[in-house]
Amino acid sequence: MALILSRLSVLPALLVAAGATSTETLIYYIAAGVLTLAVLVGISLMSRVETSVKGNALGAFSMLLAIILTLWYFKIFSVVELWIAMLAALLIGIWATMKVKMIQMPQMVGLLNGFGGGASMLAGILTLIHAAPNETTFSLLTAGLAIFVGSLTLTGSLVAAGKLHNVLPQKPIVLKGHPVWTGMTLVLSLVTVILLALPSLLAVTALKAILIILSAVVSGAFGVIFAIRVGGADMPITISLLNSLSGVAGSIAGMAISDPLLVAVGGVVGASGLLLTQIMCRAMNRKLLDILLGKTSAAGKPQAAKPKEAVKEEAAEPLSLPSDQSCGLWLKAAERVIIVPGYGMALSQAQSTVKQLMTELEAAGKEVKFAIHPVAGRMPGHMNVLLAEVDIPYDKLYEMQDINDEFRDTDVAIVIGANDVVNPAANTAEGTPIYGMPILDVEDAKNVIMCNFDTRPGYAGVDNPLYDGGRQDHVALMLGDAKETLNAIMKAYREEGAVSAAPLTEEAMTPELRAGTWLREAGRVIMVPGYGMALSQAQSVVKQLMSELEDEGKTVDFAIHPVAGRMPGHMNVLLAEVDIPYDKLREMEDINPEFKNTDVVIVIGANDVVNPAANTAVDTPIYGMPILDVEDAKHVIICNFDKLPGYAGVDNPLYEEGRSDHVSLMLGDAKATLNEIMQAYRTCKVPEKLADGSASPEEEGGRWLFEADRVIIVPGYGMALSQAQSTVKTLMAELEAAGKEVKFAIHPVAGRMPGHMNVLLAEVDVPYDKLHEMQDINPEFKETDVAIVIGANDVVNPAANTAEGTPIYGMPILDVEDAKHVIICNFDKLPGYAGVDNPLYDEGRGDKIALLLGDAKATLDGLIRAYRGC
Repeated sequence: MALILSRLSVLPALLVAAGATSTETLIYYIAAGVLTLAVLVGISLMSRVETSVKGNALGAFSMLLAIILTLWYFKIFSVVELWIAMLAALLIGIWATMKVKMIQMPQMVGLLNGFGGGASMLAGILTLIHAAPNETTFSLLTAGLAIFVGSLTLTGSLVAAGKLHNVLPQKPIVLKGHPVWTGMTLVLSLVTVILLALPSLLAVTALKAILIILSAVVSGAFGVIFAIRVGGADMPITISLLNSLSGVAGSIAGMAISDPLLVAVGGVVGASGLLLTQIMCRAMNRKLLDILLGKTSAAGKPQAAKPKEAVKEEAAEPLSLPSDQSCGLWLKAAERVIIVPGYGMALSQAQSTVKQLMTELEAAGKEVKFAIHPVAGRMPGHMNVLLAEVDIPYDKLYEMQDINDEFRDTDVAIVIGANDVVNPAANTAEGTPIYGMPILDVEDAKNVIMCNFDTRPGYAGVDNPLYDGGRQDHVALMLGDAKETLNAIMKAYREEGAVSAAPLTEEAMTPELRAGTWLREAGRVIMVPGYGMALSQAQSVVKQLMSELEDEGKTVDFAIHPVAGRMPGHMNVLLAEVDIPYDKLREMEDINPEFKNTDVVIVIGANDVVNPAANTAVDTPIYGMPILDVEDAKHVIICNFDKLPGYAGVDNPLYEEGRSDHVSLMLGDAKATLNEIMQAYRTCKVPEKLADGSASPEEEGGRWLFEADRVIIVPGYGMALSQAQSTVKTLMAELEAAGKEVKFAIHPVAGRMPGHMNVLLAEVDVPYDKLHEMQDINPEFKETDVAIVIGANDVVNPAANTAEGTPIYGMPILDVEDAKHVIICNFDKLPGYAGVDNPLYDEGRGDKIALLLGDAKATLDGLIRAYRGC
């Protein structure tokens, strides 16, 4: 829009030539005011998780109307070049929507900020090129400022996006004489702005061109120089500031071309971005000027947290158990678990595994919450977005200030791919980048499971004391890919029930089993998500774990640290992605007191924000920074990639050896470790043996699946109505984890459009090569142990082969009846659209067919529970 306005509105005679009347101008001004208010309302809606989607849609629709209003007012509907440009932009936007992954969203946001700045820069350039001899000084000055702010926003955003996308080094880049270069480019930029406001200089065409180019180049250089000095830990604040500058640039460009709509909307964007920047700085206990000058990102040697001296009561020496077994036991015994997702979860795309773990814990009656640090991830709300992806309820995601107090009452805190945001050294390691940064106090939980890739420090280069050896009684360190370590935790949790039947030896115990045991016994669970959860993309698994815990009567909350992730609300966005209720997301100050009464805290990819060293490690970057008190919980499960310190470089005492009775450290990919925790949690419950002839359809189906080697799933429109595709994927994942072969049979007319089922299954990342067309898979049903029909009727109705005179007679169908056993998950026994009774629903076929009536998602959940019970 800036380009359109700059091209045409800079000409004084344009409106006269176009025939614009005073009435049209009045309408334009009124419409511009209404659209500006609509943008404000949209931003207000986006500030709340439950209304953020509506706010985003309102903002986008307002921008569309603004473009249409501009085209109408300036009477430029017939300009072909504009339609070509807008069509190209539309296609690029659609392509980005389909290709850009959620984990790449932070760099996408940075790139869009840069585009906004670039558009404003071009608006300023075109204004000066077409400037009339009698152009006002104000117009020339604002045009020069538009070039200055727009150019630095463009280059600064490109650098930020490059750092986030690993095209450029994420560590701070400090040039020799960096402050001199910064000051020199800033002064030169402002000088060119002043010179461009002098009509006498602009009268010389060659001199005007030189000044315009010089202003754009020097301003761009200033943007690069200030952005390269910012380290990864402070990148969310930088992105927020650049977002604000893009709005400021647009507003200045609007002044240059005398357009109130551009001024107003740009001002709204600039003000909201600046407010967000201020909030983030306060949350991280940072000064904006220090960040821009690189003072908080200065490279240095990793610093270790100073361990606090404590008087320990005499007690029996705890068992020294493997981390995964510890996790299983801790989760088995836990009532309250807090999961802390971090960027490691995003990298591992482990959010679905996190959800699975959450579901299993909640199914056992445990309370599971997610603690979201405001800068976890790579953009504000990164963790929230990832967790929302897998439908984790918003109300399970808690901000740092709301949930930090709950760690003391939490049994297990599971950190998944988070480091600096749970690194206790933030409270003690003075002189380090994270010193004074508020963190999630995961160390306060009774046990902490750390699912991190390794034990190296985070962006801040500060050792995390949670990774220290000798803390197996409190911290279980699960190193490696978050998805894999989460799976290991779930496996240990599921197996814990069988293991607990006999006394456990040191050799028999694993972190997963500890976690499973804690969660099984827990009544209340708090989850602390961190950036590791975002990296592993584990939010869907987090939601699943939450669901399973809540299904068994456990209370689950999420503790959100204000700086968890890479932007404000990063964890909230990730958890909102998977529909975790927003009221489960608790801010640090609200939830911190609850950790003392929490059975299990699950820290998912968080480090500094839960690092108890933040309270003791003087002279470290995180010293004095508020953290989530996960250590106060009865047990803490930490799902971190490794034991390295977080951004602050401060060792996390939760990682120390000898704390396995309190902390289960699950290292590796957050998604994998969460899956392991869920598996361990499930196996902690010894199922009752089925009595012959008294089994329910769910129990029969579960037994058939347990004994099966080959399974074919047939999705139908009922799956779409129930939105059960994520549950279908969960079932597939569990069957494959047990070594079973799973395929999908796709009927060409299943659903309401060609490829309907393919689209739904692709939504939850079911591999394409598992989807088979009817003609290819029909012969395989005879060799299949179990066929599962989900919401399909006519396309599997054997009457199509026999019922002459009916609409489906002669129609090719999927031969599910040829399978050894058939499980049908349909809403009721009514005929399909063709009105032909389905003989698969007939009574007296219980030895071959299990009919599960009702909502497909609910019946599948019941089937999964029955399968686990076998």
